[in-house]
Amino acid sequence: MTAADTRTLGTTGAPDGLPGVDAAPAAPARQPWRGRIFYFVGLILLALSLRHAVTGISPLLGRIGEDVALGAVGTTILGMLPTIAFGLAGFIAPAFIRRYGPARIAVVALGLGAAGTILRVLGDSPVGFLLFGLVALFGMGMGNVVGPPLVKRYFADRQATAMSVLTLMTQAGATIPAMLAVPMADAVGWRTSVASYAGLMILAALPWTLAAVRSGQADKAGTTAAAPAQKFGARKLFTNPVSLGGAIFYGMAALNTYAMLAWLPTIFQAQGLSEGEAAGMYSIYTFLTLPMALITPIIASRLKNPLLLGAVFPIASAVGYLGIIAAPGAGAVWAFVAGISGGAFPFAMVMFNRRTRTPEGSAAVTGFSLGIGYAFGTVGPFLGGLLSNLTGGWTVPLLVFAATAAVMVLGAALLSRDRTFEDVTTTSATAR
Repeated sequence: MTAADTRTLGTTGAPDGLPGVDAAPAAPARQPWRGRIFYFVGLILLALSLRHAVTGISPLLGRIGEDVALGAVGTTILGMLPTIAFGLAGFIAPAFIRRYGPARIAVVALGLGAAGTILRVLGDSPVGFLLFGLVALFGMGMGNVVGPPLVKRYFADRQATAMSVLTLMTQAGATIPAMLAVPMADAVGWRTSVASYAGLMILAALPWTLAAVRSGQADKAGTTAAAPAQKFGARKLFTNPVSLGGAIFYGMAALNTYAMLAWLPTIFQAQGLSEGEAAGMYSIYTFLTLPMALITPIIASRLKNPLLLGAVFPIASAVGYLGIIAAPGAGAVWAFVAGISGGAFPFAMVMFNRRTRTPEGSAAVTGFSLGIGYAFGTVGPFLGGLLSNLTGGWTVPLLVFAATAAVMVLGAALLSRDRTFEDVTTTSATAR
């Protein structure tokens, strides 16, 4: 946290007199929305900007491959870039958020995303397309990390509402580009289709630029000495039960989700369904992420003990996988049940804020969990394909993924216990 941020937090804990986080863990008093609407719009636009370089590219791979000569190797690398970039950003972004504050880093994240989005379509070099794509995705990865600290700083009195909006709009930001990619490419070409989302990112940066400017003005006008922001090293992150639980939970969720996104239609076809039927089952699974992103943050924010809710998601995955094995004829049921696990990501994002007291703590836990999580997300599709090739079917892979539910429940237990990340690190990293 910068000196400006600390001075302007005041007794309410938010810059510029906005409600935020007290040193005490008590919930902040409700404050009016007036003065924060612009930031709330910024939160919506930020969330809508965090997935277009993934879902807006996939439907256009054929056209892109022809124009920039990606080839098989380039296409494979392109598929790996999102989880790699998001994971790297998860580890790197918290230090910058602690030093400069979340508003400034939101501007940087959106700036990198916009620049990479535009530059990647300007040439015909596959190296350039991949390199600038990595820049865009890294910016989006920073946006993934900075979202919860922004909520904690500017909307700490309304975290359930703000987190619901953040997670729902992030999912919408994945769905809308996928739907519009081909129609836009048909109308204006794939380069314009891809580059157009840079405009959204520039708009999203405007509210956070204002917040950053206000913070800088407060820094010049302030006279109160700022307390240094607490630092969280790797040893504390790996041994603190809150951050460790977040990493385990998010890691297993990513392992399963990315594996299913890669292989679920193939799995259903191997169980005897037609291509069209398998696509229908896949659409049920992916659609569930929208309602789960809406309702999960609201429920998780209100439960005194959220462990039971956290356990629902891995259990739903396991039941869905076992159902596909045992009764593939009821594929729609099992796709729906497995799709409930889509609530795992918004649940984790809510808990990153519930189990931290400060924006810096939220950034540390979020970044660490996302960094570990996306590493597992990269492994998920590879593990599923490897096990299927070795065993000649999908029963063993599904059983292995079902078994990860037990590990994920353990992560939920560590993450759900009523304690705060900062307090555990200041006493004992291995505290109960």
